[in-house]
Parts: sequence; structure tokens; C-alpha cells
Amino acid sequence: MKTITTLLLVILLFSFDKIYGQADPGSSGISFNKTNFSKGEAGKLEVNIGNYSASLSTGTALAPYDATFTIIIPFTFEITGPLDFSGMSASIIITSNTKTPLGASVIVLTVPEGMLKGENGVVVIPVRAISINPTILFATVKTDANLSFPPSGNATPNNDLQFAASFISGSLPVTLLEFKASLENTIVNLNWSTTEETNSDRFDIERSKDGDQWQTIGTVESFGNGIDKRNYNYDDKDPAYGSNYYRLKMVDKDLTFAYSRIRQVKFEGFAINVYPNPVAEILKVDAGSWENVTNIQLINSEGNAVYNSGIFPLPNIDVRNLKSGIHVVKVLKTDGSAWTHKVLISKND
Repeated sequence: MKTITTLLLVILLFSFDKIYGQADPGSSGISFNKTNFSKGEAGKLEVNIGNYSASLSTGTALAPYDATFTIIIPFTFEITGPLDFSGMSASIIITSNTKTPLGASVIVLTVPEGMLKGENGVVVIPVRAISINPTILFATVKTDANLSFPPSGNATPNNDLQFAASFISGSLPVTLLEFKASLENTIVNLNWSTTEETNSDRFDIERSKDGDQWQTIGTVESFGNGIDKRNYNYDDKDPAYGSNYYRLKMVDKDLTFAYSRIRQVKFEGFAINVYPNPVAEILKVDAGSWENVTNIQLINSEGNAVYNSGIFPLPNIDVRNLKSGIHVVKVLKTDGSAWTHKVLISKND
């Protein structure tokens, strides 16, 4: 009887191990060969992946296709060659290799033949720094497990996400002095200036509705080289309703690039007309919805307000006592935003 009981216990323990044994897919680390890259400098990203179940008493092999390893590389790097799997004893394949709208590389790996208990290695990705960015950005590797049936398990999820920091230094293709965005009626005026350009090729104007997904809406050629102040402008004649975010992608002739700071303009479809233009006597302001207007100013070329309506704006502005020249009509709205439009006062002073 004692022998039968012992045999049943052994069978029960064996069954428990078979039922509750788990693989442990994940990463033991991800790292660039250095943290600070110079623009144009080549390097490599090493990603350690495996089945880290060797130290577990109930550890098991990883079943085929039961896990994926998603590697994301910041937009500041480009991949310069094929991935090196020579450091892996397990068979590894790439299931997808794509880019996000912001330009980050996304590579998904899987194991078509599974992984033995404790089997792990390193994947090496050749990269090159293409965009100056002093902000610290991170490459990541994320593990998704239990993708087949029956699942192999995921014993220690704390190794499912790993990070590698990097930043890129170097000389920008241009020294950006200022970048402004303003709404003039239904058009967004973008104006910027540079104080130094070295091997600069162009400015790509990018717009976003949410500050995350960007699209190029235009391109302006740069002067190329020089240390004198240069002024540029671009008009977005079809802004989206609501918030519009703008940034400049400053592209060098070798296609490396850097981004400007982001500017925001709100377009509420609130059209204002001023006429006649040029004007000699009475400037008329048609605001449509006057309940949305709190103040109207007329600003001369020196930046001085030569007319201020106060808190009771009126549709007619007498300019007969003002000097000739370009002026800016500035309409302040209840939401705190401002609408501006240039007018020419032209008369015999």
C-alpha cells in the first residue's frame, strides 16, 4: 500500500510540473554601443532575447511562435544593414519591419522553432545617427507571450520591457533664430529666420492635429550656406478646424535633419473681413459674431497701438488722423486668441 501511495505521489508531482511548468520569454537587456552619438556616426544596437526559464524548477521550453519581440528604434537613427542573428542559437525570423509616422523603426521578431529551456542570445542591429537631438531618446524591446495554443507561459513578466538611452549631438544644418505661427483670417502665416546655415538643403513644413501624427504640407528651399540673417515664410491656406501644430524639419544636403520647436494655432472657422484695403478714411470691420470679440486695435509699423477700441469694439475705425503706411488690425477674441490682418492706410498726409 505504501508503495502504491508513493507511486501516485510521484505521478501527481510529475503531472503538476507538466501542467504548471512555464517558459520565460523576454529580454535580459538592450544597449547601444555608446550613449552619445555624433550626427552621421555609425554604431550598433544589441538586443538580448531568450527563454530565461533555466533557473526555474518548473521551467520549460518555449513553443514555436509563442512569443514575439518588438524592437523600436528612435527616428534619430536609421538601420544601415541586415540584422545579425549569429549570436542566437535559436532560429529567429523577422515578421515585420515598418516605420511609425514619426520615423521610428519597428521590428518584430519571433521564434518559428521555439526556444529550449534557458536558451538565449543577442541580436545585433547596425545603425547610423541621422538627426541631431540633444533630448535623451530610448530604444525599446517588448516581449509578447502566450501567442500559441497551448501557451508556454511567461514566468517572470518583469523582463518583458527593456530600454536603451541615447542622444545625438553635432552642428545643426541651420541656427534657427525664431519660428512663429499666426492666424490671419483663414490663413496660418509661418515665419522663421536663421542666423547661420551650413550645407542646408531645405525646410519641410509639417502639420499635426494632435502633436503626434505629422504630415508634410510644403517645402521651402534654404539659401544653403552663410552667416547672414535669412528670413523665410510659408502660408498654410487650408488649416484644419481646431488646433493646428506646426514644426520645421530642417534638412541637410546629406539628408540628416533636425526639428524645430512646435508652434500651435487654433482655427475656429471665425472669419473676419476688413475693408476697404487700402483705406483713406473709414476702415470697416465685419466680425460676423461680435459677441466673440472683446477688443480691436490698430498697430503701426513701429509696433505701437494707434487705435484701441477698449471693451466696446465698433465696426468702423476712423483713420483720417493716422499716418499713411502699413498697419495691422488686431482683433482679440473671447477665448484669448487674436486675429490679425494687414491694411494699408493711403492718403495725402
